[in-house]
Amino acid sequence: MRVIFYKYLFGLLFVLIVLPGFSQQITVTGILTDAADGLPLIGVNVISQQKGLGTVSDFDGIYSITVDPNDTLHYSYVGFSDMYVAVAGRSEINLQMTIDAEVLDEVVVVGYGTQKKSDLTGAVSTIKAKELTKIPTASIDQALQGKVSGVQVTPISGEPGAAAVIRIRGVGTLNDASPLFVVDGMLLDDINFLNPYDVESVEVLKDASATAIYGSRGANGVIIITTKKGVKTGDAHIELSAYYGSQSLDKKIALTNAGEFAILANEVAANEGTAPPFDNPEEFNEGTDWQDEIFQTAPIMNYQLAISGASDRMDYRISGNYFKQQGIVKGSDFQRFTLRINNNYHLSSWADIGHNISLIHRNVEVAADVIPSAYRADPTVPPIDSSGDFGNTSARSSVANPVAQIAFNNNSNFGNRAVGNFFIDLKFLKDFTFRSNFGFDVQYNQGKNFVPEFFVSAIQQNDKNRLTLFSNRSQSWLWDNTITYHKEWEKHRLNILGGITAQEFQFEDFGGSRQGLPGESDELWYLSAGEIDGQTNYNSAFEWSMLSYLFRTNYTFDNRLLFTATLRVDGSSKFGKNNRYGYFPSFALGWNVSQESFMESVDFVSRLKLRSSWGVIGNEKIGAYAGRAVVTSNLNAVLGNQPALNFGASIITLANPDIKWEETNQFDIGVEMGFLNNRLSAVIDFYNRVTDGILIDVPIPDYIGSANNPVVNAAKVKNSGFDFDLNWRETKGKFSYSLGLIASMVNNEVIELGEGREEIFGGDLGVGGKLGTRTVVGLPIGAFYGYETDGIFQTLEEIQSSPTIGDERPGDLRFVDRNGDGEITSDDRVYLGSPIPNLLYGFHLGANYAGFDFSIDFNGISGNNIINAKKMARFGTYNFEDTYLDRWTGEGTSDSEPLVTNGGHNYNVSDRFIEDGSFFRLRNIQFGYSLPIEALSKMHLSGLRFYVSGTNLVTWADYSGYTPEITSNSVISVGIDRGVYPIAKTIIGGLSVTF
Repeated sequence: MRVIFYKYLFGLLFVLIVLPGFSQQITVTGILTDAADGLPLIGVNVISQQKGLGTVSDFDGIYSITVDPNDTLHYSYVGFSDMYVAVAGRSEINLQMTIDAEVLDEVVVVGYGTQKKSDLTGAVSTIKAKELTKIPTASIDQALQGKVSGVQVTPISGEPGAAAVIRIRGVGTLNDASPLFVVDGMLLDDINFLNPYDVESVEVLKDASATAIYGSRGANGVIIITTKKGVKTGDAHIELSAYYGSQSLDKKIALTNAGEFAILANEVAANEGTAPPFDNPEEFNEGTDWQDEIFQTAPIMNYQLAISGASDRMDYRISGNYFKQQGIVKGSDFQRFTLRINNNYHLSSWADIGHNISLIHRNVEVAADVIPSAYRADPTVPPIDSSGDFGNTSARSSVANPVAQIAFNNNSNFGNRAVGNFFIDLKFLKDFTFRSNFGFDVQYNQGKNFVPEFFVSAIQQNDKNRLTLFSNRSQSWLWDNTITYHKEWEKHRLNILGGITAQEFQFEDFGGSRQGLPGESDELWYLSAGEIDGQTNYNSAFEWSMLSYLFRTNYTFDNRLLFTATLRVDGSSKFGKNNRYGYFPSFALGWNVSQESFMESVDFVSRLKLRSSWGVIGNEKIGAYAGRAVVTSNLNAVLGNQPALNFGASIITLANPDIKWEETNQFDIGVEMGFLNNRLSAVIDFYNRVTDGILIDVPIPDYIGSANNPVVNAAKVKNSGFDFDLNWRETKGKFSYSLGLIASMVNNEVIELGEGREEIFGGDLGVGGKLGTRTVVGLPIGAFYGYETDGIFQTLEEIQSSPTIGDERPGDLRFVDRNGDGEITSDDRVYLGSPIPNLLYGFHLGANYAGFDFSIDFNGISGNNIINAKKMARFGTYNFEDTYLDRWTGEGTSDSEPLVTNGGHNYNVSDRFIEDGSFFRLRNIQFGYSLPIEALSKMHLSGLRFYVSGTNLVTWADYSGYTPEITSNSVISVGIDRGVYPIAKTIIGGLSVTF
């Protein structure tokens, strides 16, 4: 009886509980069509918001899905606007989907807020998350290359974890020309810590209307980065992504092999009147390829796990990331661990609090400086000789054995960093919002470099081990308090922002070295283990602070007429008391022409907006104490009746309390267009930006007694040009594709340098103190400067009848006598080219079909030059680039490559060493496949995608070096190749899974 009772009870519960659940399920069917032409849409994703499962529409646009009557369906399709529709008990839901109008309605992040793109009066470009993760890199700034018009992104090297130098609309200062970075509201000088998979979008602010809200920080442009937040999707959303791949050297420099080197080395000896080093050059074959000895195929990998979700009370996203990149130079490695926690808590309908916090730990193995050595090392010498010792590469020149350099290298560092913000949003009086945002950036870095005892040769040895240690720490805090008033009535929309913000930055570094540690185990790598004699140490610090007031108003009338006015007042401790505050206004107008009644009949025009802006923005990226006198220490002297070393300190540079902000006046006019239902879109901007009062040092008479020249506001620089963006996207059934083109033209010119300063030399070539750049009025910043050549002297008669430097002989370069005085002197040096390109461009193609996706990106630059400085540096019989094989060996044999020597005036800075820096690169190509909804439903997954990708696979360039991308943080030292770490080509395979 008891068994029968339990069976009866179970059956009753099944009827009462389970069957009603089944009775609540309904099947919804419908047809999905294109609102523009009524054709069925194939492959539309239809997903239940409650269950996270779904289906896709078939070839006739028909779909069917079983859901709860109170569920909400999410309809998504590439190129079309997402739609969310409540089921509300219906069994049939037919929809007409429209082309995605995000170009109009997209919300763009701007300084201290957001705006509809249709209301925007500034020049702002947006890059979305999926574009940022195509490039396998630790540094998100490198992922921006070729994505934004007007923005030049150049990797500073191919070293693992290396950052990039970014220039927005040219170079507008002789000081730090880097843009300002804003990450979730925190103002920063770098974004090297950012994991690309945590980034939702990047906005690049280019004109004064967009950047003036940042005042003195915005002259070089602003890059705003928004990280990913939790999204309300029902259950928790789990994302797992990973890739693994390999990196390799894209190209080797063409150098002579052992036999060719021996022939040229003997010729050098003959030309310089010394004994030939090789009795029989023919006995050598290929010899040692030192590039093969230092380069390797290296792995790269990335693993990311994130969980996100939202409820009525909070939204959250927590992610962890591990990135590892070995370098293609042996002995280099980079690892980074990242934890990010982005939460937002909804306390009530009028109060939110939240935080965006990132914790980062990195470990770096720094490669030995072997690239210049591998370039110069004697190819007749083996890496390891027959005795098992390192080969002596210094017999004919002072070049270290690169393999030994790698073996004896122990150089590593690590760092910890915490970056983030806490905020509170309070809504009051219906139309007002108060936000208080506190940001922080705390860093600690430490490094050790241990050099053991070793002997390779007379110039490559260390008779006592040595330990060098460094450490630095910095902290920055930022506190913003703003009030926003937003009101919409009838045809008017008004947004007013006002606020006050303060920031403080502190930095300290210290380090030291000792030698003679009792052993070489890393357990002894502490300074206290070394000898006191010969020890060194240093310690320095600086700090600065800012206080700012900001105001902005945006007004829109009838969605047609737009007006923006901005004012920021900045006060900085960097400047003297006479000019501590700067005022930075901007004004902008816009006209949405396509909203006018007379455009209603122009069907092919979907969007047409005209806008123009003017403003003054500043640059405060100078030393922390430029406006005040600073005491210099270690001015030591031997004094007294009984001579002894006395430590001294004094002010040796005059302070200038009148220095003020560099100011950039920028005018911009732009047009935004959309055609054929926004399938075709275009943006064109013209800009003219003039930076005045650039801070430089100017000479003063020696009798004043200042060891260094004081800094004054003196120079002026102009940048002008055009930015173009052109995009096409279309969907045809299951097939969708997009095309994109960006291009930028820029002209850079120095207008003034200031009284007493006619020229600025820079660009150390690494050749006996020679400098390669000269900045003067009328030319670009950091222009190359040297002699023009006019072929090669073939005979003594030519030399005797031509202007010369002196001591020329047949086979030497003939320099052009520019001033016509009958001799070659330093006055004959002229402009040889510029490292600043006059054209930047990029091209993109993407396509999707039935779950398959494909994308390809190209980028390039044109109009710039490079100094091949490594070819100039010859202080011994180094190896030769293969161009030396075309050298002059007698009358008529060559009119471009002189006879081979190890020095002399053939190695003066001249157009012999100037090469074309233009390039066109296949930046990235990617193939992927995403499983269909039906398969995912069976696997209880929301998404699964596999892909393969190649980066930097092919570069078309005339430059003879490893890479044509040669840059520097110093604007007067760009484009000088002393032996850069090459950019690798990379092939990876990866997957992404969502639950």
